[in-house]
Amino acid sequence: MQSIKKWAYVAFGCSLVVPVVASADESDPYDYSWHEASLESGIGVSTILGGGISGFTDSHMRDTVSSDVNGLWDLRVTLGSHTPLALDIGYVGTAADIDVLDNTSNATLIGSTVEGALRYNILPHYAWNPYLFAGMGWQNYSVSGEDVNLSDAGINDSDNSIVFPMGGGIAYRDSGFVADVRGVFRANTDSSLVVENARSNTYVPLHTWEASAALGYEF
Repeated sequence: MQSIKKWAYVAFGCSLVVPVVASADESDPYDYSWHEASLESGIGVSTILGGGISGFTDSHMRDTVSSDVNGLWDLRVTLGSHTPLALDIGYVGTAADIDVLDNTSNATLIGSTVEGALRYNILPHYAWNPYLFAGMGWQNYSVSGEDVNLSDAGINDSDNSIVFPMGGGIAYRDSGFVADVRGVFRANTDSSLVVENARSNTYVPLHTWEASAALGYEF
């Protein structure tokens, strides 16, 4: 497209002033187009790896493990990091020492989550991009380091359930480099890991929170 030229003339003497040129081809970092010319993929495909902290929201579950805050690691791929809507596909791992068994126990509660989320990029073409997301995933908890059973310890050796992650974050992008921080609430459904009331056959909710940071690359 041709440049739009604005010519200004001095009223007296009809002298010509240097033209002001605004190019219609210049990309706007605040627009919502579905294409990013500066990236090979045209939409932004990023892979990030990081870690952070996580914890259970239920007090009974916090009493089951030895610490209110536990470590996590995650790997995430984003399809459309520079488009208004994107798809996040991620893996999250957690580990927490179990506190309800005897003092000589070396049992560890290992969590593994695979999830996908629809992500809304608030500033998809700007270097700093805040975003919101919500999705669905599968979560597994397993007890490692010791054999446990529900009748003796009130905890099963494993559990599988559906989770619904939701939250927000902000990503910084520069020449392919990506830095990302995020916060997540992960709602868990139909858990059967830790007994809450044996008479009513109810189990402790496994809802969790997460705060993490990651580094990666996009193309």
